[in-house]
Amino acid sequence: MFRQKPRVCYLEGECKRADFIIAAATAQKKVILCIEMKYRKGKPPEIVQQLRGTRCLLSYCQEIGRAFWDKQDFLKGYAYRFISIGNLSIAKQKTRIERQSAKHDCPERMLKIDWPNSRIEFNRLSGKV
Repeated sequence: MFRQKPRVCYLEGECKRADFIIAAATAQKKVILCIEMKYRKGKPPEIVQQLRGTRCLLSYCQEIGRAFWDKQDFLKGYAYRFISIGNLSIAKQKTRIERQSAKHDCPERMLKIDWPNSRIEFNRLSGKV
């Protein structure tokens, strides 16, 4: 007798998550960067699902810190920044990015970086002005 694996459908993208999560804390700011990278330009609904899934993963990690490590303030007070980087072909050159961008503090308002041709700076990704 063969058992068939249960078939699970993820219609809403429950298992998706971003490529990188960077948590950084300085004396002035605590920020979590959720970064999704695409070789080609990705479809916005799919990218939003990946960024939402990342927020869920971070909530899970926060609960682990509370339950197992007894750190009630684990990942508390961090600002979330959501970034999508598409059409990757990054050239190695030193430049400063001076453009101002809108707040990218929810998956629907992610910071979109298409065709990056210069280095990507932490201050821009974290929303520092």
